[in-house]
Amino acid sequence: MSSVEIYPLAPRLPLPARASGRTRAEVPAGYGVQEQCLPFVAAAALGLLIPSPVAFGLCRPGDLPSGAHAFRSPLDRPGPDGRWVDERVFYVVDRPESRFVLNAYTVSGFPPPASEVREPGLSFFDRSDQTDLFKLHLPYIWRTQTGLDTLFLPLLNRAGRSLEIVSGLVETDWYANPVNLVLRKPASGHSVHVAAGEPIAQAILVARELRPAEISVVPEHARAARRFRTELCEWYRSKQADRSAYRRLARQHHASTDESASQPAALTTDSSP
Repeated sequence: MSSVEIYPLAPRLPLPARASGRTRAEVPAGYGVQEQCLPFVAAAALGLLIPSPVAFGLCRPGDLPSGAHAFRSPLDRPGPDGRWVDERVFYVVDRPESRFVLNAYTVSGFPPPASEVREPGLSFFDRSDQTDLFKLHLPYIWRTQTGLDTLFLPLLNRAGRSLEIVSGLVETDWYANPVNLVLRKPASGHSVHVAAGEPIAQAILVARELRPAEISVVPEHARAARRFRTELCEWYRSKQADRSAYRRLARQHHASTDESASQPAALTTDSSP
């Protein structure tokens, strides 16, 4: 099993947790629900769930929640008529227990001369072609084993807010800075309100050596092609006899694999001269 070290830069933060295959509180009765689909559940349970460290959102000024601090991107400018192209404003809500006030964390414990630094909660890009994007700063250091990267991506098979997470692969075995999630604003006219602790993204660990992938097409006359056809016929028969065949066969395969892995290695000798 792979592991991740998390070093919080502020106290009492909502921190990542192992993902679960359970994606909703109540599951309808009857056959065919998504929770019975093993590929669906396995994908949902991959990696870790990333919660929002603070409450934030994007809405019209009149819809701001109580105690919210509203602001705009530095690139957001009114038009010639004095009107904003997008009337919506960003906002954050203070979280004093995590030393988060006015869209910034106070992070202490640094050597002189900077004994304290300020880490933003939300920030923006400085390019006009990226005005639809913004950053949500995760106030902790994320460290993985050597050669293990972290793929940050949208929630898998979970209903989230109308915020698009831009996927990113980070070399977290050495990257010393907190990771910043990049999000895309919802379409004009739509508001979004995210609570502190609400899952917003998922993180999956990826071995760096497995990044490249090659594909080969099996010719029809190849031995492997005959094996694939035979296995497909067997699968059809199994599925006809048991509509939950995939789940049953997966359990059998995992049990067989685990049993083989637990056997001691065989001792072999080389009798060649």
